[in-house]
Amino acid sequence: MINEKHIHYLLTVANEHSITAAAKKLFISQPALSRFIREVERTIGTPLFIRDRGNLHLTKAGEIYLKGCQDVWHLAQSTTKEITELTHGHTGKITLGVTPLTGEFVFPAILDTFSQAFPHVELTLQEERMSVLYERVKKGAVDIALVYQNHDPELTFHYIYENPIYIQVPPSFAVKNEIRSKKEPFTAISPTQLANQAMILLKKGREMREIATSFFENFQIVPAKILETENIHLASNLVSLDKGFTFVPAIFCRKRQPTDSNFYVQLDDYPLKRELFCCHRKNAYLTEAEQFLIRELPKILA
Repeated sequence: MINEKHIHYLLTVANEHSITAAAKKLFISQPALSRFIREVERTIGTPLFIRDRGNLHLTKAGEIYLKGCQDVWHLAQSTTKEITELTHGHTGKITLGVTPLTGEFVFPAILDTFSQAFPHVELTLQEERMSVLYERVKKGAVDIALVYQNHDPELTFHYIYENPIYIQVPPSFAVKNEIRSKKEPFTAISPTQLANQAMILLKKGREMREIATSFFENFQIVPAKILETENIHLASNLVSLDKGFTFVPAIFCRKRQPTDSNFYVQLDDYPLKRELFCCHRKNAYLTEAEQFLIRELPKILA
């Protein structure tokens, strides 16, 4: 009988393209992993993997088999969750997937409200990059995730709220342009005012960097120089020290204490924004606690 461990074995081999590498990652012997795969292939009567230039790849039958195993396992998980809630009430654990930045502001805001409503349900956090979160949800490692794209057909999405993107400007620029507003709505500037300026941006692969790049391309803006970082707090602190400009989400601005060196602006006729969604596996059973979480998030983040 295929169980979660066996599915994990097959997925690891498929991802690593190697029995040797997969065995090391799984902390089992290479012969044991090879025997397991041969036994599964013998049972279903066809190869699951094919070797190509030294690498292992799933055959078409392997893809179908692994997808079917995952579907059955997810159905079993949903059924178990439903029965557990029926027989034991509001107990158990919910794993919420977030990016580090979103989690920093969302988790403290929701934790007390959730704990008061469901004191016997543990709410845990799993922080990953946005691109990883979708796969975590599909594999069942995360129950619910907060994401910014809603196009995956294997997932169900619930709209949470609109998260505007602002430009944090250096103090010298704020003084020169008489920018004084500390709260929304922020002063609007022309996009052309950012031409030939120093930029402090998150590294490539981060969605905030993609938003910045798209903006530069639309207005044919070439920064004077770009300093890259993985940390949005560092980017913001460097702007406060007059080292350049950066892009920050509204959730970041709203939770930060206003100071004499933090200035944010919006852009004339070019609203930067991204929508936040809550997602879970399609057709997955949602406990009352999970439904509560999805309902409350828009209220708390508004």
